[in-house]
Amino acid sequence: MKNNSNRAFWRHTTSIAIALSLLLPTASATWGAGQADVETARTKEVMELLEKYHVSAPIKKNLADKPIKEMISSLNDPYTVYFTPEELKSFENAVQNNYVGIGIRVTEVPEGVFVTEVFEGPASKAGMKSGDRITAVNGESVKGINVDDIIKKITGPENSKVSVTVERGEQSIPLSLTRQTIQLPSVTHKRFDPGVGYLSVTGFSGDADEETTAQLAELKAQGINSLILDLRDNPGGLLDTALNMVKLFVKEGIMIHTKDKNNVDEPIKFSNGTTQPFPLYILVNEYSASASEVLTGALQDYNVATKVIGMKTYGKGSVQTIFPMASGGAMKITIEEYLTPKLRKVNKIGISPDIEVDGEVPQLITALHEAGISQIKVGLNKKGVTVNDTSVVDSFNVIRENGNVYVPSRVLSSLLGGTISWNDTLKSIDVSAFGVTKSYPSTTGELLLKNGFGYVSVNQFAESFPQLSWSDDGEQLTLTATK
Repeated sequence: MKNNSNRAFWRHTTSIAIALSLLLPTASATWGAGQADVETARTKEVMELLEKYHVSAPIKKNLADKPIKEMISSLNDPYTVYFTPEELKSFENAVQNNYVGIGIRVTEVPEGVFVTEVFEGPASKAGMKSGDRITAVNGESVKGINVDDIIKKITGPENSKVSVTVERGEQSIPLSLTRQTIQLPSVTHKRFDPGVGYLSVTGFSGDADEETTAQLAELKAQGINSLILDLRDNPGGLLDTALNMVKLFVKEGIMIHTKDKNNVDEPIKFSNGTTQPFPLYILVNEYSASASEVLTGALQDYNVATKVIGMKTYGKGSVQTIFPMASGGAMKITIEEYLTPKLRKVNKIGISPDIEVDGEVPQLITALHEAGISQIKVGLNKKGVTVNDTSVVDSFNVIRENGNVYVPSRVLSSLLGGTISWNDTLKSIDVSAFGVTKSYPSTTGELLLKNGFGYVSVNQFAESFPQLSWSDDGEQLTLTATK
């Protein structure tokens, strides 16, 4: 939700370090000894697990006589973690895309924080609707409070109460809700005319492969001639889920090569897969990690992905397994590093896109262009963003100042299928499209630089590039262009 990102909502409810594999925990043992004996046994157990399984093959003497925290820290591995029983439950919820709250997605715009989607749960039962503006939490005004802090006020322990006041038109409506565990959908789909399917996978939960299969079948029944698979901000999840999703596009082969502490490669093979009769475009960004990179790397290596679009991925090329502990809790341990089918290294490197595009809406627009849609219409109001009259999660800022409307330069450039660069000499943003290059300097009022982003006067831009048409009434902005 920072930078007005709807999509970032998912990052508040999932973990960036989700493991690739997960074993169910056993019940913890009851210890009759004193707390000191329990701690000693736990420390010894952690040491033995690390020595036996960690991919770096740590030497026992280097782990001995160290508390758990120091042992783990000495590995320089952020993905090897000790979980208390409570932390393990939270981790499992993250893998399954569960969180405790009221079941809404929100976005922040200059006018405030608005509800953009209501899921099944407390908010829907209480009557909250998309387009409601949140004005107070527990009777306290949230005016001037950023969206992250509002989320913290709304979320809390399961079964606890929270009051959220929303503004709907001229009405102020207080809603009393009981926080519950919410199952966020891991997979959603939509269709962009004429015939571009879109699948968004936000996590590789236990049922994400089944949902992907079912929703892909729905899109095919509607008639599609290309597919966009959106893995942006997807932190990963279960390896088996990724394997089943690879099999939707590749008949047989190797999903990943793995190297354990003995440098032994045990490739994960598969068969009985299928193929699809249309081109596939994959969207990724710097938060696409773990199983997202497994799937992207495999489909890229097998030339199934026509284009990978976005930014270089996170670079989590390692496999973790959960080891339940007799002394209570569990260890999540990195047991292997993985490589793509063509032996490309992913860990701390990431996967590079075929077309590099920065920014949520520009990435989606670029994918739609590549998938065959030449004319794009983007709408923005307090409820969020639409692309070709279809609601999307992606968002962007608009600045209305001194009678001008300023739109991010990357959004405008992407609508034309253009390129963008920074001219340090002129302190301008240069946009090239249709054989024309136009500079927008910050010194003339054509360009505003805010928080590291460049916003161009849409009126000036349309004069330079008549392929763009636009309208704005102060609440609804519409941009239309044909590539």
